[in-house]
Amino acid sequence: MDDRMTSDAVAPAIAAVVARRWPGARVTALAHVAGDFSARRYLRARTTDGDAPATIVVMVLAGSGLPLSSEELCIFPEPLRELPFLDVHRLLTSIGAAVPAVYAADLDAGILLLEDGGDVVLWDRVAKAPRDAERLYARALEALVVLHERGTASRDRTSIAFGQRFDDRLYRWELEHFLEWGVERRLGAPLAARARAGFEASFAALTAELADAPLVLSHRDYHGWNILLRGDDPFIIDFQDALLAPPEYDLASLLTDRVTPRIVSAPMVDRLRAHYWRLRGGADDAASARRYRLLALQRALKVIGRIQYVALAKEKPAPLAFLPDVVATARRFIAETALPGGLADEFAALPWPERADAGSS
Repeated sequence: MDDRMTSDAVAPAIAAVVARRWPGARVTALAHVAGDFSARRYLRARTTDGDAPATIVVMVLAGSGLPLSSEELCIFPEPLRELPFLDVHRLLTSIGAAVPAVYAADLDAGILLLEDGGDVVLWDRVAKAPRDAERLYARALEALVVLHERGTASRDRTSIAFGQRFDDRLYRWELEHFLEWGVERRLGAPLAARARAGFEASFAALTAELADAPLVLSHRDYHGWNILLRGDDPFIIDFQDALLAPPEYDLASLLTDRVTPRIVSAPMVDRLRAHYWRLRGGADDAASARRYRLLALQRALKVIGRIQYVALAKEKPAPLAFLPDVVATARRFIAETALPGGLADEFAALPWPERADAGSS
């Protein structure tokens, strides 16, 4: 075990919060828990005595809790009254979403104590048993519909999630993030004016098509690394960036993120999208299919930028392993969307890392 009881600076504060929440409880061990691309840290505390759960997940906070886009776009001009995670958690709990319980929050110490959902993430489960992929991704869609239906219909509109939405400004910010980090900083040189103009013409066409898309309560980062499984039951984490977005955004996130297409094939995606719309009493019509492809493209470009940002600005290179697959996804949806402007030519002209098995049968 990676025991941090003596080496981690937050260990005394964790022990104090646990003891206040469950008098008599003691923390006997602390271990690191993987936190995906997050700036936050996660630890698993093992406890004894005092009626505390045997294990607790500790979130060690960092920064404002807002996504970088919200900060740079000044979405919320006034100081936040509540930590976004706690705000969105309250909303999701009220609609019966499958999210972890919050046992305690000590914001002065920068610590939240959360229900432990285990270590089995959706992607790891299907990677080990691909035959279960369609069934388990269908279960994830059933959990998502709770957000899209009950969340969108919630009468309590005070949550931070209803105060931000995907609009032209946010789409453009994410696409500029791709150009800045995924292209210019990755290559160490600015784009030529003609190349940038070609990208921007396509981005303008993309955002114009999405301008009138219907909106739902969106997780924003709903994918196989942010869904834990307890048995076959999904358990949703990392939801603090929730906002209003087209429903196809979460679908594209779930079904195309990172290396997901290695197992979730295009025919499977079609069946899963049809399943989602049946759950909602609708149909996967041509307009929704078009939005899905546009959002899968927009999101792939955003993720390319995000991977490079995490690698270069945060000095965390591990996500670079996903880059060749995300580039392949972007190429696929560039071809399928056939946007006007220079995106197709300019993207193809850039050097990109290739998958090791590219070209193999």
